[in-house]
Amino acid sequence: MNRLGTAILLLAACLFFSSCIRTSTVVSVKKDGSGDIVTRYYFSPQVLALLEQASGGGGLGLNVPDLGGLQGLVTPERESLEKDSAIYGEGVTYVKHDPGRDDEGWIGYTVQYKFDDIRTVKLDQNSLPGAAREYVEATGQSFGEEEGGSLTFTMEGNELTIHSTMIAGGMNDLVDQEQINQAKEMGMKPSQTLPMAASATRGMKIAFFVRIDGEVVETTAEHTTGNLIIMSDTDVSSVMQDPDFAAFIDNAAEDPDAVSEESLRELFRNIEGMTIELADEIKVTIE
Repeated sequence: MNRLGTAILLLAACLFFSSCIRTSTVVSVKKDGSGDIVTRYYFSPQVLALLEQASGGGGLGLNVPDLGGLQGLVTPERESLEKDSAIYGEGVTYVKHDPGRDDEGWIGYTVQYKFDDIRTVKLDQNSLPGAAREYVEATGQSFGEEEGGSLTFTMEGNELTIHSTMIAGGMNDLVDQEQINQAKEMGMKPSQTLPMAASATRGMKIAFFVRIDGEVVETTAEHTTGNLIIMSDTDVSSVMQDPDFAAFIDNAAEDPDAVSEESLRELFRNIEGMTIELADEIKVTIE
């Protein structure tokens, strides 16, 4: 299960409010291979207000309701985040975290970790804070059972190589046979469920970036802004409304064996609301 699938599953555990999360991760790498990881998790204030009404009020210091167990999701304790550093790989350590709001008023926090060797860092379906994993597991799901998309790194001299399995990992989430069967039982095409999903996921964004702390002399990355490489940046609601995505889902329902890494690359190359690096390896020369 990749980050998109994990997030959707997590959100189902949050009382069906699947638009409640916005997350991005930036891995910054220096020429010597050290760097940091900054991850942001923010939740819609409208969703939290509804939850507040349902739970009878409370407060977390940011006009956030006391959501019981969900409190650890919205405003986690330092101890929890320190423990979560192991998610990102050996030698990754906690630096700090800051609760607050993003530019659109969504409520949550930013957490920073640091590492001495980028070669030990891995981002995959386990790269979620402990409280989030607990909610996913509470739905009966387990991490690590399916091969999901991941980012790993190697470095020789001043050449960084980013290894990505995001395309292969995404196949498990786009072709969910159980959901396809449920749509068929209701006499619907899978694509007919997408408008509802688009409405439910409005505002939901999931992104991974690699930032080079230095001058980029050369790179094979397709999607860059200065020294920032956009590994993936997804507006989930826009994806759900894309006609090419709808056609792909219906075709996959009719012929699951036709879904391949190449067909996914073609879809992701043209789909609205998604920017993603399609190569399995991306090289960056750092000065």
